[in-house]
Amino acid sequence: MQVRYHSDDRPYVAEYEVGDLVRLRISESGEGAMGKAGQWGCVIAVEGASGAKLDIQLAGYSERRSSAVQRLLGVSRSIVVPCDQTGRAVALPARRAMRKHQKAAPAASWSEQLTALPAWAAGLVVASCTLLLVVVAVVASRSLLP
Repeated sequence: MQVRYHSDDRPYVAEYEVGDLVRLRISESGEGAMGKAGQWGCVIAVEGASGAKLDIQLAGYSERRSSAVQRLLGVSRSIVVPCDQTGRAVALPARRAMRKHQKAAPAASWSEQLTALPAWAAGLVVASCTLLLVVVAVVASRSLLP
């Protein structure tokens, strides 16, 4: 999703993208409306200028995979809000306004960036490095033997 800011620094979603998780704020209205407030899922298609209409996959998210309502098609973006993997609405990031009297924040060091990795990714990095060291040790020991 693309987040932008109003002139008073309030954030808003300028455009939703495929893969974003969204939650219905209010129930759909009109003929053929099926979406109920509180249902949530993954955006599978974006239609129209600035993503005016969204197709949302509910099955496997707020609904069971075998649910009668698998998807919502053509949902107005005005009735959805971003949510997390549990369906809870999330706050949009605040703008870090740079004022003339403020100093720029220092760039994050490498160690700070590394700690931002999810635990599974950090574990994968450690396991890969360990495997690489074992392979190098085996190759080195075989090349030293007659």
